[in-house]
Amino acid sequence: MHDVIRATRAQPVHLVVLALIAVVLLIGINTSDRFATPLNFANVQDQIVALAIVSLAQTIVILSGGIDLSYAGALSLLSVVFAAIAGDSAGTLALALLAVLVLGALIGLVNGMVVAYVGVHPLITTLGTSTILAGAALLITRRPSGSVPLLFEDFTYGRLGVMPFCMMIVIGLYLLAGFMLWRTRLGTRIYAVGDNEQAAAVSGLPVRRTKVAVYALSGLLCSLAAAYMAGRFGVGDPRAGVGFDLKSITPVIVGGTLLAGGKGGVLGTALAVILLALLANVLNFLNVSSFYQWIAEGLIIIAAVSLLVGKGRS
Repeated sequence: MHDVIRATRAQPVHLVVLALIAVVLLIGINTSDRFATPLNFANVQDQIVALAIVSLAQTIVILSGGIDLSYAGALSLLSVVFAAIAGDSAGTLALALLAVLVLGALIGLVNGMVVAYVGVHPLITTLGTSTILAGAALLITRRPSGSVPLLFEDFTYGRLGVMPFCMMIVIGLYLLAGFMLWRTRLGTRIYAVGDNEQAAAVSGLPVRRTKVAVYALSGLLCSLAAAYMAGRFGVGDPRAGVGFDLKSITPVIVGGTLLAGGKGGVLGTALAVILLALLANVLNFLNVSSFYQWIAEGLIIIAAVSLLVGKGRS
């Protein structure tokens, strides 16, 4: 319980990320006159919605001591299914959303059952699931297809001032996840299982059910990201999720959540998503190739993990 309470407070890593955000902002302001404009900041928010949702899901899974690499295939399949059902009719929009929510939760449920009851390592389980789902998406269509109602597309592009509607939803999701992790029994169990699974089992906590719940929640959040991506693209893309399996891990690590589980939280992930988005935006203004951006992201991951490991050993 002490670790859970401590996780609600600002940690040194959060202050470091905040300082880095300030540095990136200063660099951006001095790089281009277009950087510190309402339009640019709104665009940055649009670009991080899907990653922020998937990273939130990954944070919860990693806190429980697991990992979810199924997002690449899941996002692809779910976006294709959403666009296939939604079509151009507003009347089928609710059905499409319900379908992907149920399917996303079911994908997560299967992952959780295999991990918790069969005993297959989560990395292998979710990587295999991702491959299956990616193949299923390509069986349905090999190119972007389907459509979404105009009103849903307008919603995904809509803004209130400089804040996109979907970013408001993301903020709400992070607040709900934070409350769940820090103020509910499920949250306490997630931290306990991630910190020491054997001790949690000896204490009588439902370890297996907790793992299943975590992966089901992860799949549910993934389905929201898939619906958003379909709305932005206007179609279902069978390759929409490519790269999201690893991209989702970066903000979690940079935000201070330990890969071993049991330590960290959603605040660090939120700050890291902002940092990485602003960094990519500045590098774009500097005309830095995306290949160099990948290299920079990899170096950031290595540096963050090294610092956390060193801290854990001290």
